[in-house]
Amino acid sequence: MKLLISSSHDPYFNLATEEYLLKSSTEDYLFIYVNKPCVVVGKHQIAQKEINAPFIIANNIMVARRLSGGGAVYHDEGNINFSFIQSIAFADSISYKSITEPIFHYFKQLIPEIYLSERNDILLVGKKISGSAMHIYKNRVLAHGTLLIDCNLANLSLALKANQDRFIDKSIASNRSSVMNLSEASSRINVRYIIENYLDFSGKEKFPAGSYMLPEEAIAPIFDLVESKYATEEWIFGYSPKYIYQNHILTNNIDISYKIEVVKGVIQQVLIESEVSITDEISLKLKMLQGLKHNIFALQEILNSNKSTSLEALLFDSLF
Repeated sequence: MKLLISSSHDPYFNLATEEYLLKSSTEDYLFIYVNKPCVVVGKHQIAQKEINAPFIIANNIMVARRLSGGGAVYHDEGNINFSFIQSIAFADSISYKSITEPIFHYFKQLIPEIYLSERNDILLVGKKISGSAMHIYKNRVLAHGTLLIDCNLANLSLALKANQDRFIDKSIASNRSSVMNLSEASSRINVRYIIENYLDFSGKEKFPAGSYMLPEEAIAPIFDLVESKYATEEWIFGYSPKYIYQNHILTNNIDISYKIEVVKGVIQQVLIESEVSITDEISLKLKMLQGLKHNIFALQEILNSNKSTSLEALLFDSLF
């Protein structure tokens, strides 16, 4: 197995690297990377449903979608991500536990109190410090996870604080857990210490050549994946399953409820539900949503330029 430590903090580049190593190589890797602040949603989730969009925008937090399923997670410079990418004989011969155990035993030497849950999350005093997900491609498996070392837990909580009750859908919902940082258990533990000492704790015989560098010929295909897939709105927001978003606005003492149907990230239909008659102006403003993308990044310019009236401001703010 080759140990590969990323020099990039770009979540799109690192996620694209995972896919490249999975699909374009036959060798086994442990890929370790640290991302700048971002929320990474599971492959089959609705990105808009999982994020606190106004907080994301205000704090320059990126949004990304990974290749594996599971729930949404928050990354920053205090979080280490690990990816085991390897060939397997049969798809049913691999398990989360077999992937998680090497990481678990490594940290068990540092903090004896940690333990594995039935879901193969790594826990400390009942709180989650690591979760994992998996994706199988032909005879290759990608099993990756997060490690909360010194993460900004306040930002984690706020970035993932979404209004999920506004959505009607069949997507996979995130299972929110109580979390904590490993640094809370030991003051010597930080991201740099973990990465620099990984070989000593995991056994150098597993990585005979030490840390491995991406070959030059891999860089261009990885950047192609970033540009064509991982950094695109079509992948991040458009890959979502169809859903209905419902909310209401209160204007001139009129409470107006509405629903929007979203397919591949685009608003297809607007349904106005109100027990009282509404003006043509309000109806027109609601209908103008049709054809727009339902994500705060795509609508940011419209949000900034079309808040000329209080009605427009209320309407656009209600979309998130």
